[in-house]
Amino acid sequence: MTYVDFSNTRQLLERADNDDLGPLVEYILKARTESLSKQVDFKRWHPEHRRYASAILDELRLFGGNSFANLWRKSGPSYTEVVQDVASKLKVKGVGSMELIELEEAMVQSILRQALEKSSGEDRRELEEILREAGLDKTKMTALLNGSALSGLVVPAVARTILYRTSTVIVNSMAHQLLGHGLRSAVVAGGTFAGGRAVAALAGPVGWVIAGVWTAVDLAGPAYRITIPCVLHIAMLRLKARAEAATDFMNGAFDG
Repeated sequence: MTYVDFSNTRQLLERADNDDLGPLVEYILKARTESLSKQVDFKRWHPEHRRYASAILDELRLFGGNSFANLWRKSGPSYTEVVQDVASKLKVKGVGSMELIELEEAMVQSILRQALEKSSGEDRRELEEILREAGLDKTKMTALLNGSALSGLVVPAVARTILYRTSTVIVNSMAHQLLGHGLRSAVVAGGTFAGGRAVAALAGPVGWVIAGVWTAVDLAGPAYRITIPCVLHIAMLRLKARAEAATDFMNGAFDG
């Protein structure tokens, strides 16, 4: 079995499908200050995005540098620093003590938490029922809303599934709001836990949370309209890769 370092973002993007990388390129190209379209690899390989995945990541780090107001760093901050900055804007606490994957999970959980708080009526009842079926009883639901990590409330495989499926709803909502269309890849079709029920119940509340994020970041600087959607999209891609690897492992365990 080949070892995969899921914390290596450059390798993650190089292994991703072109359709999954497309939104990252679209977000970046919408910025007037982007330099990606001037890169040799972009001109040679676009729209085969995985061929210039390194250029995509480097460009995102440069926008992260804009967010930090440290334009003197020509290469931009590290990707983990960019994620820490985005996480702080998404109300994640203790970002300085978290590793990259933990940070990404915390961002998805923060949005899920805010969506639960904003939901009401049938949507709220449906979401609570879905999470209850996944193993979150009333006590654990309260713990989640109070800031506990999903990984400490349900078995890791279930936590990973909930996070991945929730992340697809988040990035699809962002794409609708910022790009004018949803995700074109198959990730949405395969990204619904509890059938399609969670998407219907989460879509509205998640959309409200994301809309509120833009109101706040517009006051902080235009670079966040690049870094926030891109960082959350990459978080979804990493959760997807981990979910697929876990499935492949289980399938392989029963082969032969």
